[in-house]
Amino acid sequence: MKKAIAMLLAVSSMMSMSVAAFAEDLSDESSSSSIVSSSETSSDESSSDVSSDSSSEDTSSDDSSSSEDETPAVEPSAFVFKADDEGSLLSETILEPGKEYRFPAYVEVGGKQVAISDELLKDYKFTYTRVSASGVKTFKIEEYKGNYYLFVEVKDTTPAKPVDVKYNVKLVRKSNNLSVFSQEVKFSYGYDESNDDYINDLDKGDIVEIDNDRPVITKEQFNKIAKLNDYKNVTLAGAGWQFTVNVTDEPTKNMVFSNAGIKEILSKLPDQDFKFFRFAGKPSFQATGKVSLDVSDVADDFAKLYTYRYADGKMYRINATFNAEDNTLNFRTNKLDTFVVTDQPIKDGFAVSDAQENTSGDSTNADKENPGTGAGDMIHAAVMAGIASLAAAGALAAKTNRK
Repeated sequence: MKKAIAMLLAVSSMMSMSVAAFAEDLSDESSSSSIVSSSETSSDESSSDVSSDSSSEDTSSDDSSSSEDETPAVEPSAFVFKADDEGSLLSETILEPGKEYRFPAYVEVGGKQVAISDELLKDYKFTYTRVSASGVKTFKIEEYKGNYYLFVEVKDTTPAKPVDVKYNVKLVRKSNNLSVFSQEVKFSYGYDESNDDYINDLDKGDIVEIDNDRPVITKEQFNKIAKLNDYKNVTLAGAGWQFTVNVTDEPTKNMVFSNAGIKEILSKLPDQDFKFFRFAGKPSFQATGKVSLDVSDVADDFAKLYTYRYADGKMYRINATFNAEDNTLNFRTNKLDTFVVTDQPIKDGFAVSDAQENTSGDSTNADKENPGTGAGDMIHAAVMAGIASLAAAGALAAKTNRK
């Protein structure tokens, strides 16, 4: 019996050792299989990387030979706005109020500039947020004759110094409405100051020529001109006009000038001929001076010359004197405004338009809405106040009844 038990124990021990050896063999095979699999995966990944590099090289090669208008293979990272047809750059040029600019619009993709196109806009759209300043009439990227541009137009205002504007422009993916990137776009609008070198080179008695490209004369420049002329009258002049006045202690002014017509007057009085003298900044002076308007181009055509000031939609008669020697109309004023010369008389105070002109010459608040002060607004306010009173009385009565 003991021998039988010993034999059974021996057999059991041998079987255990065999099972352990078998298990170890299985473990080794599994480990070997895992190593091979890992090696194959590594080989596949390496092959994939090579394929990717090859694809990248092919794409790069294709991009280098393709036009800028093709849709980029990767997402854009920035906007680029190039110079317009006149050479104006959004980031460098002070934009002129009342003028529309078209800046060719591009996006940057992997260091390359790609023109914005219809193909690109199948997947993307733009959003705009004004960050600072106002007075901008148009700011948007749009198609024009097959190409995309950033259109910028400032309201027709006349600030005495450049106004800085900031916008945030986002490129948004249409599929999920998420922003791809956001970019701050900065520019300035207004008018340049008169050249300091020109002012410093003036001699006593010289006429101060106003350049429409740099029509702003600063307080410091006025003081230099006044001191040079012993604080006596000086003559400011532009194309077709002169103004002789004392400029001592005058603040900065925008002297921009044009002969542009006024459509309200032309449509209201179609049977008359006109010549316009427009000082958009409407600069006023502390002293009264003498204005001379050149009418040599209309003096022979107009049977008579009638002079008016146009303000707040009305025509006001000016008693101007005609100088036949130099064909000028002369009168005295302390404000350069909108002056109109015509061949037929107009009733003093004649209303041309209900719309009132901005006569302040200050554009910083030109696009802000004025608070309503008319009778309709007062009635509306009274009605609302009455409703509020009734509501309060009702609430009080309800409170009393609940006690």
